[in-house]
Amino acid sequence: MRRNTILYTLTGIGFGLTLGLLVAAEAQERAGWLDLRGQTSYTSEDLAQALFPAPSQMVRTRGIGTVRPLPDVPVRTAVALNVLFTPNSGNILPTYYADLDKLGTVLSWPQYAEYRIQIEGHTDALGAAQRNQILSEKRVQSIKQYLVQRFQIAPERLQAIGYGASRPITPNTTPEGRSQNRRVEVVNLGPGL
Repeated sequence: MRRNTILYTLTGIGFGLTLGLLVAAEAQERAGWLDLRGQTSYTSEDLAQALFPAPSQMVRTRGIGTVRPLPDVPVRTAVALNVLFTPNSGNILPTYYADLDKLGTVLSWPQYAEYRIQIEGHTDALGAAQRNQILSEKRVQSIKQYLVQRFQIAPERLQAIGYGASRPITPNTTPEGRSQNRRVEVVNLGPGL
């Protein structure tokens, strides 16, 4: 009987640790993600702070001392841009040029000149998968072209990738969910060319 109790206790501890690690990994993945869709009052400085956060400070935790973030585990920093397109096309709606101008301004600042950026296009799951893939690729290429032409950003600093509907952030079962999945994310890939 005692052996079973110990076995159940150890199993419970193992399960708890595994669950805790999964939650921590998810939190770290999302910790550097900011959704600017539908917002207009943010500044270039706000965008820069979200995309290029200051190095993590040492963290003081209760009972176990000071913990430093692991230097070899980068936190993915990404921003969902406030940009929409003409339906079923890669044409950026002129209303959203101001949001792209904020991004172009930040990427033009000297302190970020060495950073590489990935522009990711995502669609909802309505329609054919191949059509969504092509549409997402056209849209990110339009953004890359806009930034290169308007801000003279070196094209090799910008990587444009369309994912179509392959990376949803919510289920595509409701109009709200599909709206959340239709997005453009800008990801900081770090310095170096």
